[in-house]
Amino acid sequence: MSLRRKSCDACFKGRRKCDLGYPTCATCRKTRKICHYAYPPIQQTRSAAESTTAQTASPSMSTGTCSMTELLAAIDNSTPDSLFDADAFPDFFGHNTQFSEDDTTPSLGQFTSGVSQSSVVPAGAPTSPSIHIYLGCLGEVQPIQSSMPAWQWVINELKSYPREFAQRAEAIFLHRELYRDSLPQAIRAAYGVSSTQCLTSETNQELLFRIIDAEVLELLKPSHNTEILEELARLQAFVFYQTIRFFHGGLGQRSMAEQQQSLVMTMALKLLSRSQTEFGDSEAGNWRTWILAECVRRTAIVVYFLYGINSVFRDGICVGLHTLVKLPLSTTISSWGSESNHSHHGRGTTIPYETFLSHWLASTPRKLDPFEKLLLVPCQGLDTVELYDLAA
Repeated sequence: MSLRRKSCDACFKGRRKCDLGYPTCATCRKTRKICHYAYPPIQQTRSAAESTTAQTASPSMSTGTCSMTELLAAIDNSTPDSLFDADAFPDFFGHNTQFSEDDTTPSLGQFTSGVSQSSVVPAGAPTSPSIHIYLGCLGEVQPIQSSMPAWQWVINELKSYPREFAQRAEAIFLHRELYRDSLPQAIRAAYGVSSTQCLTSETNQELLFRIIDAEVLELLKPSHNTEILEELARLQAFVFYQTIRFFHGGLGQRSMAEQQQSLVMTMALKLLSRSQTEFGDSEAGNWRTWILAECVRRTAIVVYFLYGINSVFRDGICVGLHTLVKLPLSTTISSWGSESNHSHHGRGTTIPYETFLSHWLASTPRKLDPFEKLLLVPCQGLDTVELYDLAA
C-alpha cells in the first residue's frame, strides 16, 4: 500500500475529505482556493461515455491489438478523434509512474518533471489541465522540458529539427536526396521559416509566428490529385511548424498546434496507406523510391512522437500510443546512408515499432543510426542506449 498523501494541500491542512478532483477538487472549487497536490492523481482525460463512443467508432484501434494493415484500412471509415484514443496510458511506453516521499521526480515516461509541482495559476486564469500546467508561479510560460536525461534528450532532438533542416538541408525524417529533382512550394516555405527561426529574437518572433500562421492556412487548403511527394512535403512542413510552435512559442501557439493534432495525425496515416499501396515491391530496385517511402514512414513516426511528447507533458498520457507502436519501420535502416547499402541489402521488409523494440533487446551491440537512437531512448533510457552504442 502506498503511504504517500493523496489529498490536496488545502484539504489536508483543513482535515477535510478530498474528492481527488484534478486539477481542482470540489472543496477548492467551492472555496475558490488554489488546489495543489503534492502527488497529482492520475485520471483519464475523457469520460467513460466518450471512451465508449471512440471504441464503437473504431474497435480495432482501441483494443491495441490490430495489425498495421487493419489500422490503415480503418482510416477512411473512422473519425479523426477515434483514431487517437489516449485511454488510460499514464506514460509513453506503459511504465508505471512512481513517487516516494523524498523523491518528487517521476520515473522514465511520466515527463512532467519540467514543470514545478508547486506551480500555481494567476488569479482569474483558466484552471484546465491544458493551461495551468504550462504556467509558473508568476504566470510565465513554462518550456516543455524534463529533468530526466532520456526525456530531455528526446525533446532536444525534436527541437533541433528546424535548425538542422536550415543548416544542413536535411533532417532525420527528410533525406537530402528527397527533393533533388522537384522542390514543392510547401518545403520551400518550410525551409524559409526554419532558417528564420534560427535568427529569432524578441523583436521578430511575432512576425515569425504570423508567417507560420499564413503558411499553415496554405497547407490547409484542399488539394486534389497531388503527387505523393507533394503530400509528403505538406506533412513535413507541418512537422517543422508544429515543432517551432510547441518548443519556441507561447500558450497561443501551443494551443493552435494542439487544435490541428487530429488533422496532422490523420494526414500521416493516410500518407502511409497511400505509400504502401503505390510503391509495393518497387522499393526493392530503386533507391530513390525507397528513400521516398522511408521518409513517409519516418515522418509519421516523428508526428506521433511530437504530439505524444506534448500530451505526456500536458496531461500525463501519450496520445495515440497504441497506434504509434503499430507504425511500420524499415528493417534496412542502413540504406538511408548510401545507395550502395541499399543495393547490398535490398528493400528488406517493414516491421511494427513494437516488434523493433522487442528485437532490439536480443540484438548484438552495434553502432546505432541516429533514427534508431530516437526510437530507443524513450523506452530504454539514455544510459542503456549509449552503453549499447559504445559497446559496438
